[in-house]
Amino acid sequence: MSGLILVEGLPGSGKTTAASALATWLSATRGHPATHWPEGRADHPADFESVAVLTAEQFDALLQRHPDAAAALAEAAERDGTHTLVRFGLHPEWPAALLDELQTHDAYDGDVRIEAHREVLLSSWRRFGRTEPTDAQVWECVLIQNPVCAFIARHDRPADELRDHIRGLVDAVSTHRPVIVYLDPGDPADVLARAAAERPREWLDAVIEYHTAQGYGLRMGLTGFDGYVEFMRHRRRLELDLLADLDAPVVLVEPGVDGERRDALIRDRIARHLDSRP
Repeated sequence: MSGLILVEGLPGSGKTTAASALATWLSATRGHPATHWPEGRADHPADFESVAVLTAEQFDALLQRHPDAAAALAEAAERDGTHTLVRFGLHPEWPAALLDELQTHDAYDGDVRIEAHREVLLSSWRRFGRTEPTDAQVWECVLIQNPVCAFIARHDRPADELRDHIRGLVDAVSTHRPVIVYLDPGDPADVLARAAAERPREWLDAVIEYHTAQGYGLRMGLTGFDGYVEFMRHRRRLELDLLADLDAPVVLVEPGVDGERRDALIRDRIARHLDSRP
């Protein structure tokens, strides 16, 4: 029973709870291990968390500026076409100055052109797609949320570019029989208010700045918590439109479905998908 389950939805929609419960249920009752990859794993098999994307010139300059770490950098570096990848999130022991500089080249948050971002992410998903499917994997946020952050929130690119990129990711892992679980909270104002109340103030300040002080939010003049909510309304509309264009089954959990009914719906649809034959 192998397959790739991609769990998506706005902040506060219950992605982590649903994904964790699904992976536990699959492993405990379906007789096959399921691996849960929550948001933010630096060792993710396809997505990039704390991964620097550098040109050859940038990497050579980095080596010269940090001679004491040059051997470790050279060993960790991965060539991907014309780019060099450094998974610095896997090396917290490196000097702080080096980690800070690598952060400025982060695939999602650093000074990386969207064309380079798209190229290296698609290449990574294709590498995973070429691996042998052996188990069920549950991934959070990496198919839709993270591309929306990169293409819309950060770079304010046209929706068609975002759609083409996500379609490419789905196609890249088609051998793993992807299925998308989307948790739709409805209008995001209430769930975002609850998330803001439950999480540290630093989290709220960071997400407001991320979604209002650059890219789409900056162009639209969004500010404060209300601007963050408006961005998420825009994001929700984009994502619901995207789901209809993707070449993969979609389990849409509609607004108002409580946790128990949500989990039962997801389990039923995912079990049927995994038990089916291509």
